[in-house]
Amino acid sequence: MMRNIADTHAARLSGMFNPKALARALLALVLLFVCAPADARLRVPEADAPGVADHPVIGRIPGSLIAAGSHRKFARIGYPERMDASGRKVEAAGQAEGEAWDLVYWLPADIGPDAAAAIYRKNLEKLGLEILIDQDDPKGLAYKALEPLAGVDFPPLSRPIHMLVARGKLRGRDAVVAVYAFTVKTTWGKENWLFLQIVESGEVDDRLEIVTAEKIGSDISEQGRVILEGILFDHDSDRLKPASRPALEQIAAWLMANPEARVFVVGHTDATGKYDYNLDLSRRRAASVVKALTRDHAIDPGRLMAVGIGPVAPVASNQGEAGRAKNRRVELVLRLD
Repeated sequence: MMRNIADTHAARLSGMFNPKALARALLALVLLFVCAPADARLRVPEADAPGVADHPVIGRIPGSLIAAGSHRKFARIGYPERMDASGRKVEAAGQAEGEAWDLVYWLPADIGPDAAAAIYRKNLEKLGLEILIDQDDPKGLAYKALEPLAGVDFPPLSRPIHMLVARGKLRGRDAVVAVYAFTVKTTWGKENWLFLQIVESGEVDDRLEIVTAEKIGSDISEQGRVILEGILFDHDSDRLKPASRPALEQIAAWLMANPEARVFVVGHTDATGKYDYNLDLSRRRAASVVKALTRDHAIDPGRLMAVGIGPVAPVASNQGEAGRAKNRRVELVLRLD
């Protein structure tokens, strides 16, 4: 009896580690993840995503919904200009920069990738755009070339993919329109989707916000401190950029209009790098501002004290570059001693 029980357990263990059984289990696990619903952007929406709108000229297919999207005043987006015969490799590519729309549409069940591309082609031609690419990739392998180029992210089992790229004028500006229509197939069925990218040419708005004497006065009065927008330094240096001159003039104007005021000039850094280094850099940057005000604008040095506190007083998160840029700053703080 004991021998039979032992033999039975041995047989079960043998079955558990059988190579074929293990392979079947691994395949099932892969299919479970591959056939899972796509990422959050490609969940079937019940209504348009909040805060996202169609392009002012190029609309949507009737019955479709915006699942996600963005509208940026300036962006650079790559696009294919020519694909090979298979529709899988990019033979020539371009880059458009300017005002950009990046929209993700869920399509009605009866509008597949080919139909969606045909609808957009007809409308783009009506607008006078030249069609550069109108190509189908039945196996959906074009994603390997399109994802790094255009910055789109196709979910697993996206096939077929129909690519349509056009170039011409929109609203009086040079423009590029890229349409990537595809079907996502899962164990729950299939859904039709469309990525629409539009770039209308234009230059980035490089105007800087400059602190004014009025702004200094109001912030000092209300908060006792003011951030000196427009004070810029070379990278990792205490050398003031020439573009800082307008801000320095405004600071000097306020100091001359308020001859009794005495201030701390306080340097701040982000949290990147060593604390001691950032502390020293913030001190040197504050000292550079004091030097410029006394040397170039005849401000009494006794009214200014340079202070550096490094990264210890952030105004934004240091986890991203946008926040770090806000933390790299110089402030004036009113002295009462």
